[in-house]
Amino acid sequence: MDLMPEVLADERTRQAFAQLMKLNALLLGLALEGAAGSRRGARRVRTAEAVLTTLHGVDQMAAAAPGFTDPFDVVAVCERLAGLDLGGGWPLPHLSHVSPARAVDGPDWTPPPATDAVSGEPLEPAPEGVVAVLGLHRLEAAEEAVRAAPPGAAVTAVLVTGDPAELAPLARLAVAGLCGCLREAFAPAARPRLRVVHDETGAVAAAAGVPAVGDATETAVRIEGGRVVARADGRGAAHAAASFDPSRASG
Repeated sequence: MDLMPEVLADERTRQAFAQLMKLNALLLGLALEGAAGSRRGARRVRTAEAVLTTLHGVDQMAAAAPGFTDPFDVVAVCERLAGLDLGGGWPLPHLSHVSPARAVDGPDWTPPPATDAVSGEPLEPAPEGVVAVLGLHRLEAAEEAVRAAPPGAAVTAVLVTGDPAELAPLARLAVAGLCGCLREAFAPAARPRLRVVHDETGAVAAAAGVPAVGDATETAVRIEGGRVVARADGRGAAHAAASFDPSRASG
């Protein structure tokens, strides 16, 4: 309740918060998709959005009118919401018009030490995968990388901002609030394969070849054999890098 007036006071903060909720819905949706009994192939992000909307509303009501809502009723409602299939297919229509990533003879992928906000553990640089550097106004693009990446490939969303003093704490608070619950509620096998890194200094982004960052940043690289082999910039970059064919790098 104390946070919301600050979020509502500025358009840039509202936009960042909305995108952070998109990221949280993706993380929860992926966990629901990976949970035992989930219909194989079903996208659950819209369901996760409904669950988070309910929980945020309950949180505000509990502060404004203590005792109004029975917490066991909330649990029952969320159980039923989690079982709903609200549809929402993939891919999104605009992705068919995204320019392909360009092959590069890049450097070894040796990012600085970082922590995965989802697992809470130190991030191990993956020899194969996708790294998407996303400003806080473009976080919904993380799903484009997740959906297009090949099975088993590590997908990492690096969160950057042009205003680390103001927006980085908001990002950490919003993501930590959800991920702490995910670690308690879901078995390790069901947890999202998306890794999230808070990069207030821009050091991880710089390692990916992004020297300057802002809230609209959207750049992604494809990692193969521990080296950067492809890069894409702008809208659709995460999808382009994730769907890149590594054989082009040596072709």
